[in-house]
Amino acid sequence: MPSTSLLFAGDPAEEGYGLRAAVSSEPPPQVWRRSNSDALLVPPLLRLIGDRGDRRIVVGAARVEVTAEGETSVTFQVRAVWREDTGWRQESDREGLDEVLVGSLAEPAHRFAGDPASVAVMAGKALAEASRNEVAGLRGLRYDLERHVADLLAQRRSTALRSLLAQVIELSMAFSRARDHARETIRETRPETATHLAALRHCEAMDVELAEEVARLQALLTSMSTFAVAQDGEAQQRFNMVAAAAAAGLGLPALILSLYGADAFLPFSFDHAWRALLPIALTALVAVGVVLRRMPGRATWRHYAAAVGLVALLVCVLLVAGLLAPTNPGAG
Repeated sequence: MPSTSLLFAGDPAEEGYGLRAAVSSEPPPQVWRRSNSDALLVPPLLRLIGDRGDRRIVVGAARVEVTAEGETSVTFQVRAVWREDTGWRQESDREGLDEVLVGSLAEPAHRFAGDPASVAVMAGKALAEASRNEVAGLRGLRYDLERHVADLLAQRRSTALRSLLAQVIELSMAFSRARDHARETIRETRPETATHLAALRHCEAMDVELAEEVARLQALLTSMSTFAVAQDGEAQQRFNMVAAAAAAGLGLPALILSLYGADAFLPFSFDHAWRALLPIALTALVAVGVVLRRMPGRATWRHYAAAVGLVALLVCVLLVAGLLAPTNPGAG
């Protein structure tokens, strides 16, 4: 049973504004059924609802019908819903969606009066204007994605590139679907009054603005794809540098031990250990430091801390090995 709600009365509600209508939802039909109402309009439906971190993009159409007795009904025909969770993704769960949609349609405030056709046209105009106003919110989503990409490029955060690429594609699909509904309304509706013409202009503006957003998202996707290729090359270079650091960390101590020998110090005592291991530690630190300085990207304090930790681990291994080494009878 459709529930009766007050739409477009303002937030907070203003005296003399708003339309009381029976609100319901139904699956989108392949072909519009014939209506017994005196007036029927089908404006696009685009809403960005919810709080940051748990927002939803709702795309579809709204069927507005007004009978000769003045009874108004608004039927939401939702085509697709995208939800913000760990990232944007399309979902099929519509539970509780009607109530949230009604709550999001307090603005823009409108006065409704006149015959059924006038009320239907004004309701269609209000819905079209509300959908067009949501494009600004969608633009904010694109700005957020661009900021995440900039943070990734500047290494200010460790966001996964694959996740960002998926979100760009999902939002591009949502924007394109919303644009399709705006264009469908423009194509199937003929303006008969000034209010009706204003409603179509909102749909036309929605079409143009969404087309621009889709183009921006496609350009962002192309840029990110190029960056992904460059990132793969950088990762290969970084691996080569890490391999060089590992080779230096293992090879230089071995070279020192082979040149000067360690027989005189083995087995280690704590008095002799620092004299044998200090040159090795310093040499390994210098080698790893040079590698970090030449590594692509900005080396952070975590990189240097990890390098010091690896060198300390190497020295500890050599110390333990020296302490456990068998006594050399020929050592003087």
